Amino acid sequence: MIIKQSSVAILLACVSSIYFSTELRAETTSEQQGYNIAAAVDKKDSGFGDSNAKISMVLTSKMGEKTVRRLWLKILEDQQNGDKSLVKFDFPADIRGVSLLTHPIKSRSDEQWLYLPTVNRVKRISSRNKSGAFVGSEFSFEDMTNKNLDDYNYKFIRTEACSPTRAEIRQLANIKMQHTQLQYTQCDVIERYPVDKHSGYTKQVVWVEKTDRKITRIDYYDRKKTLLKTFKTSEFKLYNEKYWRPTIVEMSNVQTGKKTSLEYSSITFTNGLSERDFHRSALGN
Repeated sequence: MIIKQSSVAILLACVSSIYFSTELRAETTSEQQGYNIAAAVDKKDSGFGDSNAKISMVLTSKMGEKTVRRLWLKILEDQQNGDKSLVKFDFPADIRGVSLLTHPIKSRSDEQWLYLPTVNRVKRISSRNKSGAFVGSEFSFEDMTNKNLDDYNYKFIRTEACSPTRAEIRQLANIKMQHTQLQYTQCDVIERYPVDKHSGYTKQVVWVEKTDRKITRIDYYDRKKTLLKTFKTSEFKLYNEKYWRPTIVEMSNVQTGKKTSLEYSSITFTNGLSERDFHRSALGN
């Protein structure tokens, strides 16, 4: 998934942390709690307008062999229908110019077009092919989109310690010397179920950090209801005193042992992008 907090990626923050009293939790269904948390993430990240990011993509095989690519990701915010996005590769030469344009459509399959410069052709990605790998990475075409809040049904599962960040891991070495106890950041864990019948996933388990409502991990389950991939974010930076974006995004395929990492070297906002920058005619330019 393209994560606005990154997007690509991914991959998808809140107006403020949502905390429920014990009494309110008792009266609120797990489905409503899950929706409220997802809505808070969505609201926290609203209002950025547009963004432009420069990304390095590293594909790692099961044997540890690495392939490096470079790309640009442009996003145009659309709070009604979902954010439009344009991905364009500029390295290496054999993939330079390959582009993916995505127009989200609420509660059903998004429209996507792939531009292949070697044949000077724009190919529409059908709804039944969204689970296919995007340019050989561990991200599918379905992942390369900014989903709308109503594209899922939700369920609150639990609150637990988030996976430790790199900074927290570094602190572990000093715990014995300082006789202190490391306090892990807390995450709300929710499940979300795609509304689109052509989705390649039966459900996604999402870890949402409680304080800033950053998505730190997503587990993807395939059509057989088996864990397929794990998505993790790290090294967050705060932009414009409001928008959190991870510097590192990793998608690991637990079934094949392959991994794709995205490293963001620059992110800018309010670049003056408009609808014409996300029209099909923009592909190949």
